[in-house]
Amino acid sequence: MGKELPRLHLRVAQDNPIYSVPAGQRNKKADEWLRIGYSVERLEQAAERLEKLVQKLSSANIAVVETEKPQEDKNITSDPAFQKDLKLIRSIMNIGEK
Repeated sequence: MGKELPRLHLRVAQDNPIYSVPAGQRNKKADEWLRIGYSVERLEQAAERLEKLVQKLSSANIAVVETEKPQEDKNITSDPAFQKDLKLIRSIMNIGEK
């Protein structure tokens, strides 16, 4: 038998959906749902960052032009955080391209 997993004690309302899962399967299902919830939370945080970046881009009047090879725009601020966010946007725009 493998190493025993640590316990997490939760208090949930009696109408929580976890109670619709058979008793012997609740731990596994709760773990799955927690992982999904974490992934959704990360996606929401990424969306918030993207929204903030789009607001920055709009207020700076920067046009994003699709090119074969990304190139630096000389009008972009030299703020490292802005550059990091811009790099994130460019990588997202390239998802799925071959």
